[in-house]
Amino acid sequence: MVNFQEPYWLIFFYVIHALIVMIVTLLLRKRIDDDNKGTITWLAITSVFLPVIGELLGLAAWFAAKLAGTNHMIDEYDDYVNFTPLNLEYLRYEASSSMDLSPISDALLRNDGVNQKELIVSLINSDIANKGRHLNLGLTNNNSETVHYAATTMNVLSTRFEKELEHATNELDPEAPMSFERLCNVYERYLASGILDENGQERLEKQYEQLLEEAVPKLDKAPWMYRSLGDIYVRRNKREEAERAYHEMADQFPSHPGGYLKLIELYYARRDWKNIKPVLTDLFQYVKEEDIPENQRFIIQQMGGKAL
Repeated sequence: MVNFQEPYWLIFFYVIHALIVMIVTLLLRKRIDDDNKGTITWLAITSVFLPVIGELLGLAAWFAAKLAGTNHMIDEYDDYVNFTPLNLEYLRYEASSSMDLSPISDALLRNDGVNQKELIVSLINSDIANKGRHLNLGLTNNNSETVHYAATTMNVLSTRFEKELEHATNELDPEAPMSFERLCNVYERYLASGILDENGQERLEKQYEQLLEEAVPKLDKAPWMYRSLGDIYVRRNKREEAERAYHEMADQFPSHPGGYLKLIELYYARRDWKNIKPVLTDLFQYVKEEDIPENQRFIIQQMGGKAL
């Protein structure tokens, strides 16, 4: 007579049960959605270690979760922990200086051809950054006249920038630092316009990088020079060179907030909390409260855990 209380029968049952669970799990994972594969795997592991009881408890928990809407709760929690708060302080100052701007992107997405043409032409003499983004919306518009106006405006802006760049280059005088600043300003506005294609943008970035690397060591230093050099390095994905330029700016002008703020921006993009801390310490030590730009002051205060 077979005695099911013998240990080897229990071991035999456990092995057979585990094999059945594994086979059923493999078959189910091929048939169900990816969202439920993790649940099936969890049920399988529970069942292997707790035969019969594991199946019952696992299925009961699964059905209870379905009835209670647990997946919806998990989705909401996932949205919560991944939520990135807006920098409302920055937006407040940004909005105060942009009250007269019309929503160009929204207007270009409508089907009002007359207003679209007027907006596109207005970009020629406006100070709006990244004009290329708006003009590209015009180039993909369904209205043929809007496309024509956008293409013409793109060409006008490109020609104007090229002539302005040529003129500023010809005016460059090593004995007149302001001429170098004017030339750099043209480069930066041209790069920020967004009207160049990828190859043109890369060509201009290389030119500007070479100009700064050659001229900065020869001229009397100013904070904006190191800022411009660091910024073009960031554009060119040369993070180490950008870090050195911003450090040099902070070292040469310790009471100026620019170098510290640029370093914080660079480190924050890399989630490099270790290096942010000493930069914040130096910023609080050497820079006056009123010298920190208002649109960044609140964020810096929160990051440093210190009331400015």
